[in-house]
Amino acid sequence: MEKSTEKHIPKIVLGCYPTPLQELENASRYLGAGRKLYIKRDDLIGIGFGGNKVRKMEYLLAQAREEGCDCIVTGGGSRSNQPLAAAACAAKAGLQAHIVYTKDQDTVSRKLGRLLGAAEHVADGSDKPNLMRDIRKTAAELKWQGRSPYIIPPGAASPLAALGYADMVEELAAQAKSMGITLDHIICYGATGNTYAGIVLGTKRYCPGTKATAVAIGRRFSHPDTLCRQARAAAKLRGWDADLSEEDFHIHFSCGKGASYPTEGGREAMQAMASSEGIFLDPYFTGKAFRGLQELNRTGTFAKGETIVFIHTGGLAVLLNSL
Repeated sequence: MEKSTEKHIPKIVLGCYPTPLQELENASRYLGAGRKLYIKRDDLIGIGFGGNKVRKMEYLLAQAREEGCDCIVTGGGSRSNQPLAAAACAAKAGLQAHIVYTKDQDTVSRKLGRLLGAAEHVADGSDKPNLMRDIRKTAAELKWQGRSPYIIPPGAASPLAALGYADMVEELAAQAKSMGITLDHIICYGATGNTYAGIVLGTKRYCPGTKATAVAIGRRFSHPDTLCRQARAAAKLRGWDADLSEEDFHIHFSCGKGASYPTEGGREAMQAMASSEGIFLDPYFTGKAFRGLQELNRTGTFAKGETIVFIHTGGLAVLLNSL
């Protein structure tokens, strides 16, 4: 992809970069066959509870300020890390956060949101609330009050947000080069697929010899054609020539009943990471993703002597809520 047409996109730096890239020596021995496992610690990004939403917020909140907005409106399901991440980032960016919670949202997340100065709104009380509808309704009410809200959809999923994880791959590639590491495979979790779309775009641009796989933690996951369109749209925003195809997208399902349900395998993977490396994962996102990595290893996806990087996308808040 050529850089000659690259466009400037406003961005607010909110995190502490680069986030650590650590070798997991004990976990590497578990993989066997001379494979080496590294972990990219976006859980240690330095704001709120960290996680993948921070890199996305750097673009979204910059756009909010460019548009003259004075607050954001967002929301998430009962297991989502997004509302707290959005509230923490908005506080640092000088924007008030308005969070739409579902009726089953745990009290810990609500209390932490209040600590961050977020205003609380309750979604429709039906068994299947339409969060996006309630987010738009809240934004309309704020406009009527004379405010200027910026809407962030659940999951913060958009082509603009995906650029945050193309940036992560650029950062990762520079770290690997300085450490003398060749990146063979990147593993991340997949929920909406937005983080993964950004990672695939980043690998094509900054380390084209690297394969990226998403471990889908829910039964409904975006198809490769949808992810490819999203990554191409992100590339277009930056003026990049994206030579992406559906063959660049690789999906492994490790979800059990669905995104909101922990799995026995995911909990075993959490235990393995904590007891061997002292690093916490969560039962809904990163635990399932690491379980998927273990499954890929057992089925021969990783060649002998390969270097694999696991992206730790956060999840401390939902872990604490699940204990």
